[in-house]
Amino acid sequence: MNCKRKLMKASSVVSYVVAFFWFLAAAVSFALSKNTYWLYACCGLLSLYNGFLTSSIRTTGKGNEIVALVLSIVSLPSFVLNLIALPKKLEAEEPCCCCAEQTAEKPLVKKPLLKSKSFITMVVALALIFVFSFSAHMFETVGGKVKVSDFRLTQAMTQSYNGGEINGKKFVLPNDTSYSATMYVPKTATEANPAPVVFVLPGFTRTKATMAQYAIELARRGFVVFTNDPGGQGGTTETSTTGANGVEYLVQYVYNNTDDFKFIDRSRIGAVGHSAGGGNVCTLAADMAGNSYAESIIKAVYISGYIKVSSANKYKNLNSNAALSYAYYDEGAFRYQTDLSSFEVISRRFINEVKGDAHNYDDVAYDFAYGDKDAGTYRIVHREAINHCFEMYDPISIANTVKFFDEMLEANSSIPADNQIWFGKELSNGLALASAFTFVIALCGVLMQTPVFASLKQSEKPLKVTAEKSISHRVIFWFCMIATAILACLDYIPLANLSIEIFPVGNSSSTYTFVFPARMINSILLWASINGAIGLVIFFGTTSIEYLIDKARGKDVSNYDWGKFKACGIYGNGAKGVCLNILKTILLPLILFGAFYGLVSLSYLIFHQDFRFTLVSASPLNARMLLTALEYMPIIFIFYISNSIRVNCSIGREGWKEWKVLLVGALANSIGLMFILVINYVCYFSTGTPFYGYWGNGTEIWLYVNMVFGLTVMMFILPIFNRIFYKKTGNVWVGAIACCMIFVMMTISASVSYIPLY
Repeated sequence: MNCKRKLMKASSVVSYVVAFFWFLAAAVSFALSKNTYWLYACCGLLSLYNGFLTSSIRTTGKGNEIVALVLSIVSLPSFVLNLIALPKKLEAEEPCCCCAEQTAEKPLVKKPLLKSKSFITMVVALALIFVFSFSAHMFETVGGKVKVSDFRLTQAMTQSYNGGEINGKKFVLPNDTSYSATMYVPKTATEANPAPVVFVLPGFTRTKATMAQYAIELARRGFVVFTNDPGGQGGTTETSTTGANGVEYLVQYVYNNTDDFKFIDRSRIGAVGHSAGGGNVCTLAADMAGNSYAESIIKAVYISGYIKVSSANKYKNLNSNAALSYAYYDEGAFRYQTDLSSFEVISRRFINEVKGDAHNYDDVAYDFAYGDKDAGTYRIVHREAINHCFEMYDPISIANTVKFFDEMLEANSSIPADNQIWFGKELSNGLALASAFTFVIALCGVLMQTPVFASLKQSEKPLKVTAEKSISHRVIFWFCMIATAILACLDYIPLANLSIEIFPVGNSSSTYTFVFPARMINSILLWASINGAIGLVIFFGTTSIEYLIDKARGKDVSNYDWGKFKACGIYGNGAKGVCLNILKTILLPLILFGAFYGLVSLSYLIFHQDFRFTLVSASPLNARMLLTALEYMPIIFIFYISNSIRVNCSIGREGWKEWKVLLVGALANSIGLMFILVINYVCYFSTGTPFYGYWGNGTEIWLYVNMVFGLTVMMFILPIFNRIFYKKTGNVWVGAIACCMIFVMMTISASVSYIPLY
């Protein structure tokens, strides 16, 4: 490559990078409601166009260099590079080997299956799954010092002990349903040495596994810990929020059951909950307060991420020591800005409205202890510098929680509150998740080497793909890429709001239905199906438009790249062969899905571990979540097949190196979601109110943005998986079906489903 080509290549790369920052500036301007976002967006488009114009001149020697120089004004580094390159001579360049048609191919030497790369990778990945699951198990059990076990809380169990009563109140499950619970018992807890107890409750759309970090840190300090899945979430079959989302039934059962829980100290019981769980444990402490601190069942309550007035009205009824934590960057705070609901007002009520020790403080000092813990009037308020959904993964938040219970329930632990090991489990589970994905991909490669599935791979050689693309192709290609990314950014929240209006569950957690029962997933259902359909229309439509444009311009279209359409088909030897391959195309993903979730279940059975990392998780299957997922998969599949076709039949045929195909595909599929987060949080950090707070007719929409964190990760890796599956199978359908089943099941099991199975 001569000097001019090097300069022009650098110029085009810089133009792409600058274009990204122009679009980022447009998003920031949009978030702050400034009309200049149009100017920034136009500069981004010009910079992008200049990039592929310069690239086209470099590779084909065709195009107006003066136009490229003028356009590069919007990207000053590119302008300088183009200016230096302009006087130099553009010499001919030999075509690279990846672009030239291969005249002879080396004969493939087929390795034995047991020595193939796929089989070896599969075995290694399987071994790593068990290694990382064991590592996570060791962190969760604190090296075997804590016993972790699950049980189901049934209606009969809540009736068995003292009629389900505490302080004269009934706490019996209303239906023939059950709550899924996990118990952490340190070996130091015995009948002779009973331990203090803490009940831990997650928030809305979260499962008990997302609060494991609290359980680990408390259990390693000598606490017995109970966690449960709230109504409609995780493994719980009860769909209502009665009994403070089940925690009241659980406390009543454990407290009254002196036969099975002789190792707990019933005079030292506490509870902590995050988000909706914070409101639930406040209700729990108020309902079980008795007439005095001595009579109160809950001696210490930690309310995290929840400041609704309905909860604050119960502060005066508490007969327990209490802590209130609300993240400094909690996105939900914008809802509470009135004289009755602001955090400042609620926190003052929290320290002032104390039963038996009322005060009239005008200001609240954070991290400052008020009251007397021996009298049950202790109060403290925390404000950690974190946002709502990551507060439960914040080491400072966890340290504040651990320290509070250590002092209030007199555990007298010698382990400092900031000495934490929970992240070891989180990291191990995350590596197990990555290993499980690797296993499934390798398993696909192994199965494709067997006689049963080998026929799926097309034997016909595809049409030649060259790196020389017309300028019209580049304009259409990148315009569609950018347009779909912008659309995916702009229509997610409106569609989330629309889902609230059109689906049976709507915005009510008291509505149970067999028709699309996952309230929060309905937004993804609409977004994925509509954007997937648009992607398919663009893919099939733009190729025809590009063909007509080039034909009208007198270009040679005799060898046009129609092979991209051919790759969407399923072929075989005759009609019978086609039918068999269609069945195999369905069977193979089913095997991969079964293998993936079989490993999840096996890991959970042996080590009590699923596969997860913070907000992305794969949990063992249960009947309600599986039935719910089966309802959503066929519709959301529109998005997955659209992505597989576009990344393999469009991006994959640009003549690029494979790393570039993967990177562009991953960014194209996720950058719209990334910009949702940019727009939302730039506005939030600048104004104190998230951009996506209320929408439409005043509906709260901010929680849907929290879902984007996990969704963005899945959307980034989806094209990579679709590409890898395609390279192994030569089939765009296998990867789309497998990824759809696995990812939808992961999303559903980590959310809430109001399907009435009891």
